[in-house]
Amino acid sequence: MSLIRGRINPMNALGLRKLNHVPPHFGQMFIKSSHDMYAIDNWIYTNLDSRYCIKKNFKISNANKLEEVIEIGIEDPKELSMLSLGCPYLK
Repeated sequence: MSLIRGRINPMNALGLRKLNHVPPHFGQMFIKSSHDMYAIDNWIYTNLDSRYCIKKNFKISNANKLEEVIEIGIEDPKELSMLSLGCPYLK
C-alpha cells in the first residue's frame, strides 16, 4: 500500500520500486521538462503502489526538433491514469 494510506510498500523498503530504466511492458508518459520532476517523483512514491521510473530523456517533436522531456513509466496502467488525473504537479 502507499504511504498516504499509512502502510509501507515492501518494494520501497527493499529499494526495488524505483527503476533507472523503463522496461517495455511499462505504460509510458512524456511531459515537458518544465515540470518539477522531484515533486512528481515524490507524489508517485507517496500515492501509488507499483514499480516506476522517472527520468529526463530526449524526444523528437512534431516539428522535427530535439527537445528534452520527462519520461514516466509505471508498471500498472491504472496507476498511470491515476497519475495523469490526480497529480497536481502535471497541471
